[in-house]
Amino acid sequence: MNPHLELLLSPVYDGALAPEHLADLRKSTLTDQTIRRQFIRSVPPAMIRPLLGFDLAEIRSALLFPFRSPAGGFMDHVRLKVFPSLTDAKGHAVKYLQPKRSSPRLYFVASCLRRVLESDEPLWICEGEKKALAVAQLGFPVVGICGVTGWHGKGHSDLLPDFDAIPLVDRVVELLPDTDYQTNPDVALAINGLGIALGARGAKPFVRLLPLEQRR
Repeated sequence: MNPHLELLLSPVYDGALAPEHLADLRKSTLTDQTIRRQFIRSVPPAMIRPLLGFDLAEIRSALLFPFRSPAGGFMDHVRLKVFPSLTDAKGHAVKYLQPKRSSPRLYFVASCLRRVLESDEPLWICEGEKKALAVAQLGFPVVGICGVTGWHGKGHSDLLPDFDAIPLVDRVVELLPDTDYQTNPDVALAINGLGIALGARGAKPFVRLLPLEQRR
């Protein structure tokens, strides 16, 4: 594991949150218990570059979202929400960063991990870590994908290996994309592709549209 990540997840680090970071989490309705159980924490500025493997002068601060492993403990995977948000070459906002050439991973939530891995309850898949945590707080078994294409690796459309730990055969899977699913063809294509990949594994996927609460 990245030694800087290991330090941030260890008892040596107090996990204190910067006021700006706590306000951001509160805006997403995340509770103190959720924040503690997920080990979400502010990153000391000197650790941002070692965690990402590159430096961007525009980054003022960063918030770490550790990725729990379904086998226990944490994955050796770094994903940071950066402050302020950046802008890419196409003018799109970039809020999260991870090391270059690192693969996407599924975001598992501690409070519902056993239900995700061991039950046949309907499984929710949300776009984004904070949304997944908010859905878990409502009592649903959920995993998060990091962006609409975060369910597969580069160059193919197979489900991430992280899905292998989740029972999918005959399981209802509720896909909860952001609202731009209804207006952005690229988002719809990616989410529908996830539905096809899940169906190929025996799942029964549906798209849950918000705020209309309609199924497709």
